[in-house]
Amino acid sequence: MTQFTPQTPSTQHDSIDTPILPNQTVHQFKFTGNAGEYFKIWIVNFFLTIITLGIYSPWAKVRRLRYFYGNTQLDNRSFDFTANPKNILIGRLIAIALYALITIGGELSWKFAIATPILLFIALPWLFRSTLKFHARHSQYNNVKFAFKGGLGQTYGLFLLTSLISIVSFGLLLPVVLWLIRGYQFNNLYFGNLKFNFKATITDFYKAAVLPILLMILTIIGVIFFNFGIADVIDASADTLLVSSIVFLYLLSLLVMPLMTAYIHQATYDGMAIGNNTLKLVNFSPFKLALIIVSNYFAIIFSLGLLSAWAAIRVHRYKMQTLSLVAVDDLNNLTTPQGEEISAIGEEISDVFDFDISW
Repeated sequence: MTQFTPQTPSTQHDSIDTPILPNQTVHQFKFTGNAGEYFKIWIVNFFLTIITLGIYSPWAKVRRLRYFYGNTQLDNRSFDFTANPKNILIGRLIAIALYALITIGGELSWKFAIATPILLFIALPWLFRSTLKFHARHSQYNNVKFAFKGGLGQTYGLFLLTSLISIVSFGLLLPVVLWLIRGYQFNNLYFGNLKFNFKATITDFYKAAVLPILLMILTIIGVIFFNFGIADVIDASADTLLVSSIVFLYLLSLLVMPLMTAYIHQATYDGMAIGNNTLKLVNFSPFKLALIIVSNYFAIIFSLGLLSAWAAIRVHRYKMQTLSLVAVDDLNNLTTPQGEEISAIGEEISDVFDFDISW
């Protein structure tokens, strides 16, 4: 069997905590895109979507994903996204019609309005599952396709369980909900014949949620004690200290959600198995990713959106340059099993509801 060629294994192995066995090879993900190239795609997508009143948006989405997939490399081979924009457009038009029907029906009939939540509960799990199947089936690497094999009954069970948990806990068990959704998403994902195995625990997701909040609380306490101690020393007015503290804490609060996002990214991907292979985050810092996200917010706001392309490139590049695959299997010899036929309407219709799951 043809083996992967190691890419400077000595330097890569040193940065991974898990010992590398003789039959394993470490491959670093790479992203070769740049902001200038992507800005041309982004600005064309933006204007054509506006001019066509959204009709061009499926083509914009496919162009965007093909750029990011095509410039993401593993062992010098690129990923690819193969979806047909026409199918997405047809699905969106049908979804818009269904949405309009539900909205108008709710206005005209109180019985229909009462039934709307039930109809949505029936539709949403199917749409969620269809989106995962769609994105997986149209994603490939080295001519090997991904596949999502979650059952419909499993999907409805997940939605029922997570809904009950959210309602009963008043949102306090949100990390559990996120953990269940991520587990469903990845434990049913395949690359060729290789099954993904989600390794993160509930504890990992609680850490991701609690650590940023704990940091915020400790900082607030520190600011309070600092104000009491520094007021007399610098002879500053209470109003001045209050305003500066509020500004500082507001800026810090902007870091909480990005930091949660970064910790969840770490918990999700670090140690995830793909068959006998393992994904590892190398030299990854949740704080650095959070700072990139926050600085992106300000860059987009102050540039009136013109730096959106640059911001997207920054986040994706950092995620890829800190991600490695510890490989045992020969990915060159994998074959894609014959998949089941998927309803074209079912797989595309959910895009109008913004179920764009990233993995």
